[in-house]
Amino acid sequence: MDRLYPVVLYKEGKVRIDFITPPKIQKGIIEKIVGIQIDINKIEKFDFLLKHRLAVDIKNKKDIYRIHCPKPSAFLYHKAATFIDREDEQKQAKDLHYMYFILRYAPDIDTIFKEIIQYNKQGYFEDTHKNLLHYFNRKTSKGCLMVEKENGPDVYIEDLRQDIFERFKNLMEVINTKII
Repeated sequence: MDRLYPVVLYKEGKVRIDFITPPKIQKGIIEKIVGIQIDINKIEKFDFLLKHRLAVDIKNKKDIYRIHCPKPSAFLYHKAATFIDREDEQKQAKDLHYMYFILRYAPDIDTIFKEIIQYNKQGYFEDTHKNLLHYFNRKTSKGCLMVEKENGPDVYIEDLRQDIFERFKNLMEVINTKII
């Protein structure tokens, strides 16, 4: 990976703004509230992300803006639960690549894994392990190939596909942890 961000940021022109909502809310109602200029992005199981978030303060000269973001553990776990429901393979690959990015670069992956174990204990997303196992049961599985393609060549890792497989295998072991 030759960049520090898993996505390409807009550099010129208009910036796309998304209004994120659970899928059950009708588009017309949302458009009445926020207008038609903002893209509506309906996310399955969105309430989970709202419940497990953290506040980030952004400083701009003398002003401070507080934004709320999903906790990395919640984002990762949510993607693991919902990528399989995406309507096309390209979007699935993007979601899996976001997951790989966190698994690879998170400064404290052990804390993230402990939080995921707690989500399991609370009963969230029970089919997540099965979803991942279908895509990452061996090094040549569909998920490893999708992430490898999305990531592109990587001069820092000799066997990228093996790295992808091992990181997702670790995640699956955490997700499959049974707490008594």
